[in-house]
Amino acid sequence: MDQAIVHVVPRSAQGEELFPLQLSQTFCRLDEDVRYELQGKLRDVFARLGREVIEDPELKSPLPDAVRAFLGAEQDLVQVSGELAHALRDSQGGNNPAGLLLVASARLDSQQALLMVKLEHETGMQTNEIVTDGLRTFAMQYLDDLLLTQKSKVYKVALFSEEGLAESGLQGWAADPQTSGKDVARFFLEKFLGCRHQNDPRELTRRFHDTAMNWVNSRCTDSDTRMNYVLATMVELQRPTPTLDPTEFIRTHLRDAHQADLAAFLAENDVPIGTFEKNTELISNRLQKMRVDLSNGAFLVAPVEAMQDGTIQVEDLGDGRTTVTVTSTVTKTSSGAAGRPLKPPTQRPEQPTQAETLPGFETIRALPKQATPAHNGHALPPAQA
Repeated sequence: MDQAIVHVVPRSAQGEELFPLQLSQTFCRLDEDVRYELQGKLRDVFARLGREVIEDPELKSPLPDAVRAFLGAEQDLVQVSGELAHALRDSQGGNNPAGLLLVASARLDSQQALLMVKLEHETGMQTNEIVTDGLRTFAMQYLDDLLLTQKSKVYKVALFSEEGLAESGLQGWAADPQTSGKDVARFFLEKFLGCRHQNDPRELTRRFHDTAMNWVNSRCTDSDTRMNYVLATMVELQRPTPTLDPTEFIRTHLRDAHQADLAAFLAENDVPIGTFEKNTELISNRLQKMRVDLSNGAFLVAPVEAMQDGTIQVEDLGDGRTTVTVTSTVTKTSSGAAGRPLKPPTQRPEQPTQAETLPGFETIRALPKQATPAHNGHALPPAQA
């Protein structure tokens, strides 16, 4: 962060008169300790919760044009931050409390960038040691204007750099710790930033699943390792967590020799290494059971729980062959594949002849065979059954 400016944005209740903005006229003072702590906290937030966002022209927000004007040196920080403060107030509803908007000029990988942080006041107690009548004690003070405390979760962050000035629209990052890793709050993402998420969480989750499975089958030759990695992937995707962190997954479940290779494989297949929102809607039916195909044509389909509790075990024999052991109780045997009912025969059933008795028609006698009468020009031909 280079320079920063802070504006007070009041609460905007529907049907009530708008309170005026309290706009700063110059930059705020950032000593090195404050700058260091603030940069460290925001780096951590973007690393854990940052989401790629892209401009959506249909949302009609003034922010993308304001960011372009600043990055293009058409407006200075004081001017653009004032416009953003008005845009934030206009985008908030009656449920959004008053707070502060911090706007800072920054550098991201040596490129000019614009940082926005929406803050809310917090309260706390402060103690200072004092001496009264020669005795040591503590004076307690109530503070109602704390910002970005260690446990603070009520703030939202956005960052746009020169790299995001694409022809397809402004691109950047947004994070919202208040949502516990889920989507950025709609009012902040859509109404204020005028953006949408660049990647659909459902598609990202499916891509991670498919890419991980392809990597296991193409890069791992040991049967035990294959099974462990596939099982770890399925269990990770079924965990009741709102986000998926591929880097943490690799570090936790893969051997050291395989970690860098999977990370590179994910990147090659457009799967982000950073945390993204997890949504298994497109692959939910594929996470219930595991399938193992063998070279002799046999295959095994089993619930994930059976692989975890040890009733199904896979042993690599070291010569390219594998032993699969299933310990359970037989409940049913049948012909066919995978318990599917056999298809009915395709040939048409033979029709009964006159000599056969039809069920339900036992009292009716078949007519004797008669010669076909000669056809003349005036008589109708005999009816054909």
